[in-house]
Amino acid sequence: MNESAIPAARAGCSVLVYLPYATARLGEILSSIHEGMRGEEYEVLLLDDGTGRGAEWKETFGEGPAPVRVVRLARRFGEAVALDAALPHARGATLLTIPAGTPVTAEEILSLLAEIRRGSDLVVGCRSGQTGSFFERIPLSIYRGMARRATGIAFRDFASGVRAFRREVAEEIALYGEMVRFLPILAAGRGYRVAQIGIAGKWPRPAGGARARFQPMTYVHRMLDVLTLYFLLRFTKKPLRFFGLLGMLLLLPGVLIILYLFLVRILLHQGIAGRPLLLLGILLMVLGVQTISIGLIGEMIIFTHSRETRDYSVLEVLE
Repeated sequence: MNESAIPAARAGCSVLVYLPYATARLGEILSSIHEGMRGEEYEVLLLDDGTGRGAEWKETFGEGPAPVRVVRLARRFGEAVALDAALPHARGATLLTIPAGTPVTAEEILSLLAEIRRGSDLVVGCRSGQTGSFFERIPLSIYRGMARRATGIAFRDFASGVRAFRREVAEEIALYGEMVRFLPILAAGRGYRVAQIGIAGKWPRPAGGARARFQPMTYVHRMLDVLTLYFLLRFTKKPLRFFGLLGMLLLLPGVLIILYLFLVRILLHQGIAGRPLLLLGILLMVLGVQTISIGLIGEMIIFTHSRETRDYSVLEVLE
């Protein structure tokens, strides 16, 4: 996020309610927020992600125990953009995000803020229970496994939109696209203290209500996001290790194939010009060299800009 646009941190908490669609439960969400934040210094920002209902919400819910403001976006841009757009207008030192589709009780809000006061930098509300079919849970299992391998933390539900975090986390971690769902993992990768608490996280489904349809492309996109995440955490500062390994896996078989064909031609005096194996060997060698070259170019870029980027966070300086 744009650090220069972020005002100086103040006391209190900013509650950011992400609204990518109009919901009849907004009143319930705000009631839980007002009850859970009773006695606290706080404000509420409604993030209207292109619904066009922001003015109506402001008129309906503007009056209450705490200021309620609306940040309207011209069209739907996604949660990461909505949070980035709202952050310059948020005055709290602590940020609490609540998506429209996830109910949060007053007790759960109190638990999230209590974890922040105990010293955590980010707290994620893990939704309870298994949702979806067996095939829908497979990507989730892969997400968790890769997150555990990348960070050493066994996240139960890192994609939950219910989070409480210090302002410094938002200042230092750049979010874009679907990377916002991996905010706890990115924060842990930079050394922030990340905690988890359980929440119900599910509205009761009305009798006879239609179940959400299984959308394979959604999970394909999320698998690509996981691959991006793993690369960012493991190889951002050492791209040659990733591309070099991949390039060697392509180059070595190509070299062996060409060596085999060379021996066939020299020792057995057989023709190799028309063999598909020759084309395969040349193709693998070319792809291998190109992949390794990409890693080398990445290393040169990282070296050139190494003083401008950092992937760590200083906890404190004791003097």
